Amino acid sequence: MRKFILLTLVLSNANFFSFSQTTLPTSWDFATTPASLPTGWSTNTTASYSSGLQDQTGGTSRAGKMQATGHHFTINFFDEPGSISYNLRAYSSNSANFQGTLLVEESENGTTWSTLRIFSNNDFGNSWDFFTDTPDADSRYIRFNLSNKVSGINAGIDDVTISEVVPLNAEINVVFENSNVPNNTGIQFASPVSTATMLKLGVENLGSQGTLYLSSTSITGSAAGDFSVTTLPDSVTPLGADTLVISFNPTIAGSRLATLSIENNDSNEDPYVVSLEGIGGTGATEPEDNPSSLTTNVNKTYRVKSSFNTVNAEGYLVLFKRNNSINATVDDGVEYEKGQGVGNAKVAYIGGNSTFWLKEATANDTFYVEVYAYNGSGSFINYKNDDPLSETIITASATFRTNNYYNGVDPLQNTFIEDLHDVVNPHMVRFYSNYAPDMIPRFVARDTTNNQQVVTGVYSNDKVVFDPPFGWPETGMNREHTLPSSWMPTSGNTGTPEYQDFHHLFPTIATANGQRGNAPLGEVINVSSSYGDGKRGTDSFGNTVYEPRASQKGDAARAIFYMQTTYHNPQAGNSWALNDLQSNGPNQRLDVLLQWHISDLPCGYEQARNDYLDSLQQNRNPFVDSAYRACYINFKTMEYIAEPDSECLAQTVGMISPPNDTSDTSTGTSSINNNHDNFIFYPNPAKDFVIVGFEDNKWADVTVYDITGKVVLQQSIQGISTLPLYGIRKGIYLARFTTRDTQHSQTIRLVIEP
Repeated sequence: MRKFILLTLVLSNANFFSFSQTTLPTSWDFATTPASLPTGWSTNTTASYSSGLQDQTGGTSRAGKMQATGHHFTINFFDEPGSISYNLRAYSSNSANFQGTLLVEESENGTTWSTLRIFSNNDFGNSWDFFTDTPDADSRYIRFNLSNKVSGINAGIDDVTISEVVPLNAEINVVFENSNVPNNTGIQFASPVSTATMLKLGVENLGSQGTLYLSSTSITGSAAGDFSVTTLPDSVTPLGADTLVISFNPTIAGSRLATLSIENNDSNEDPYVVSLEGIGGTGATEPEDNPSSLTTNVNKTYRVKSSFNTVNAEGYLVLFKRNNSINATVDDGVEYEKGQGVGNAKVAYIGGNSTFWLKEATANDTFYVEVYAYNGSGSFINYKNDDPLSETIITASATFRTNNYYNGVDPLQNTFIEDLHDVVNPHMVRFYSNYAPDMIPRFVARDTTNNQQVVTGVYSNDKVVFDPPFGWPETGMNREHTLPSSWMPTSGNTGTPEYQDFHHLFPTIATANGQRGNAPLGEVINVSSSYGDGKRGTDSFGNTVYEPRASQKGDAARAIFYMQTTYHNPQAGNSWALNDLQSNGPNQRLDVLLQWHISDLPCGYEQARNDYLDSLQQNRNPFVDSAYRACYINFKTMEYIAEPDSECLAQTVGMISPPNDTSDTSTGTSSINNNHDNFIFYPNPAKDFVIVGFEDNKWADVTVYDITGKVVLQQSIQGISTLPLYGIRKGIYLARFTTRDTQHSQTIRLVIEP
């Protein structure tokens, strides 16, 4: 979408688009939070929310702090830079010098970066050091990037200033209504049809010695005849300014587009080009067509990226609704915001790109999407209201990496717990301080209006609205260890993998987290305190417990089961059995966790979270992937259960028996049991079909379940039949066979390959 400065001449009221770039000089002392970053500044770190950091003056107002790999501060400007000055220091608990790698980078386009300076081990200490560099004249971005974080040592930054080069020779700059109009950007304005309006553009000479000469102008484009230059100064003195006047007289209503070129003697901005979007009357011209085709480029359980074909329009409005068709009316003259509700839908994107993200995806969702083309902006915006592009996007099933991930893990083997432990270990350890940038913007946060986002506290169900980037103190939230760190055998050591494991970390309201403390989870009978949907009190046995909102109960139970399985290591004298954890924390009742696990089975959101965490840590929560696995483990003792409770199995594997796999994958045939030696089932693994049935021509009912217990196929067969598998995603399934004559049921594991 072109950048325009909007001037509503008809209403005599000027409104301006703000550029993401800033003018030079620019500086920031980090005394304000990123919610009020200076124009052109951006960051993905929440560290600058940390108050009380000693700044470089010796005070304790604020200083920026980069505390995770990939944390950065970026400045985007459109002037030629002079020098950049900044202060750095190391923050560590033991006053160590800086360790790791901090890059000062520059870029012309914000995409391709080159290194201006590298700071590595001991290049600055634990007190402020002052540095200065000179960027390339063509650079328009500067970035401070902590590219390699060393545990326990953070990088502080303060008082950053980028100066502007004051050129000696002529340097042109155009100003419209007190706002800079950078070369190759534009302005937008309106006037009644057949009514001339005079537009005044300031022409500045930023050069300190050379005179700026304006030799000529030209106006081109589809509506060039509606524009004329009435006043053009011949020259502008050094550091001086003059006025260029354009007459706009729209001959018809709607968008009147043209391009102004100013010939001058600036060595690198000749000609100086300004896009002119005049509006005849009160609104831009409606686009003739809406996009007609949609392509989904990225389709994961936790993230969807789609694109559509472009049409002759300035921008596009994308609406979405989860699991329901859209019922919305798009109104001309209203410039909607990302995250805004429109009818029963929500705005996923508005702008000039043909690609958008659906951030609120979860497993097996159906998103209804509508795309409208538009021209103009602000009160002049005009949508192609009829016949929008309408499509549905079905998100992926929760099968990411599960097909081969659990190879060799069999709940019928007495090594089941050890085998699960080996599958989830080793894994990538993400720093505890990385949780906010890794989890909040990329998975947890949802868009809302005013360029803000919203996060839900998992215990209390509070909806917290914030200005990105996310910060813990400013939002009143913190990272909750579902299995409290005080229970851990390594209690007190915050650098361990178990302390930092994202699988059991969730965003909570600090008040709710404080009420829970390190209390066990349970059903509260007598409430002593509450906040939102969470409450603390005593259970039916008189024990002090904390009860979170209902939709977090199963998630919390599975997070605890994961932690116990992942870190239980009796050979190293490191027991995570609930009985043994009592030495470090209160008694957690297993029956409560199992009941929560069964009554609140993994939903699409939890499955998507599991997939996303796998992309970060390279390991999964096995109890989210297959809920029945919890039935085979006594988490109080961390001992294997050879004959699990039948109710537990029935409610976690779709009311069917547990896997009883007798597949011989080397031959591709199977036999259910000795009572049905005439049973045929092959190939297994299968692709498009399996040959299945009884040689004695028996009737049987076949039901195929996925790993969550969802029915994906039902069919009745007689004798040997072909069971089609078309349309079923690759993965591991359970096929249940019930003979009609004896009502005998058995289950076999079916592997479907791509």
